[in-house]
Amino acid sequence: MVNKKPLILLGLNEINFEYIEEYIAQGHLPNLKKLLTENPLIKTSSEKTYEELEPWIQWVSIQTGKPFSEHGIFRLGDMVENNFEQIWEHVEVKHGVKIAAMSPFNAANRAKDPAFFIPDPWTKTSVTGSWMMQKIAGAVSNAVNENATGGSKLSTYIYLLLGVARYSLLSRNVKIIELILKSLRSHYHRAILLDQLLTDVFCAHWKKDKIGFSSLFLNGGAHLQHHYLFNSAPYKKLNGKNTNPEWYMTADKDPLLDGLKSYDQLVQQIVSLPNAPRVMIATGLHQNPVEDPVFYWRLKDHAAFLNLIGAPYHSVQARMSRDFLIECISKEKTVETEELLKSFRDDNDIPLFEEVENRGTSLFVSITYPYEITADTVARYSGGKIDNFVEHVGFVALKNGEHDGEGYFIDSANQVNSDKALPITDIFDLIDNHFVEA
Repeated sequence: MVNKKPLILLGLNEINFEYIEEYIAQGHLPNLKKLLTENPLIKTSSEKTYEELEPWIQWVSIQTGKPFSEHGIFRLGDMVENNFEQIWEHVEVKHGVKIAAMSPFNAANRAKDPAFFIPDPWTKTSVTGSWMMQKIAGAVSNAVNENATGGSKLSTYIYLLLGVARYSLLSRNVKIIELILKSLRSHYHRAILLDQLLTDVFCAHWKKDKIGFSSLFLNGGAHLQHHYLFNSAPYKKLNGKNTNPEWYMTADKDPLLDGLKSYDQLVQQIVSLPNAPRVMIATGLHQNPVEDPVFYWRLKDHAAFLNLIGAPYHSVQARMSRDFLIECISKEKTVETEELLKSFRDDNDIPLFEEVENRGTSLFVSITYPYEITADTVARYSGGKIDNFVEHVGFVALKNGEHDGEGYFIDSANQVNSDKALPITDIFDLIDNHFVEA
């Protein structure tokens, strides 16, 4: 007999629950306090090699039940080119359960008949959902990918506002309007707003459709930790030595607390949905403060830059943060483009594109330059030099946090032993077993 009780997998990507516990001790986050009082906090384990500690690897492990050594998915967006069975199609076919997914990380839409499947902002896979959901998905993707270039298209703002009006205004009223106004002035409030919108859309359609298994992935908190961890009260209490410069984030602000206050409400939205769904919360990883801050940069216009340097490419796609994917028409053109990018150096002979992965007829590239780029920064390469290199890049953030393979897991059904670490690959089986018997 198939279990009819609905199950929701909520991804709070990379969230530091030890920081949540410290904020709770300070009198914040009442809903998360209640959740942790009623349910054990379980630590999870994943990969051991630092280069393999990337969320687009760990979430594939959760979604396929396979460790990296088996699935081998190393880059964001690469799941689309592989045929590993994911948890959604597994549950749909094996148990005959209606499924849905909102912004699943590095996942391909291969379900037969999902209630909805809205991919993450960086993975190029099909979108299943209403006209409004598809427009919101496109707007969220544009907003995330345009964030570093200093502005978004008018259509992005229009569809985001339509989404807020359709899914958020009636339930939140003044609070959502306040968040919109803050997001116009602050990048970090945009991350909070987008997670709020995704949650409101998810909950609205979850209530309408009879969904057995669904997932909601939220990445705003990971963004806030990566870039503003030094401003957080728990970091300061632990006598963290670093501070962010005032031009970047003033010392009186704590973006992480603002984000977690939002998560406190979003988690309550999920656990209080009708029919008392079983809720599993996973983080995949958590973050540690970095010893030395690192500057993150992103090309403003990838195609324009490649044209400027005369790269023989066919097409280019922006990926998350500093990354982009270049397609070429032949292996020879790929090598030419690779050598061109690898030749880039500043005046101190520090490479700008140190990570260039040749995949035959494509290149996966990251801007690895870790220092501040100013008007005096000259980019020299085999074809000449670019004196105004700063005009071609957008500042993303100062890296405050780095990945740690230990993550966290909460199961509202309390069916997991909390005395030992849970391999993240076991989450697949926990979801599968939920539907085996009532």
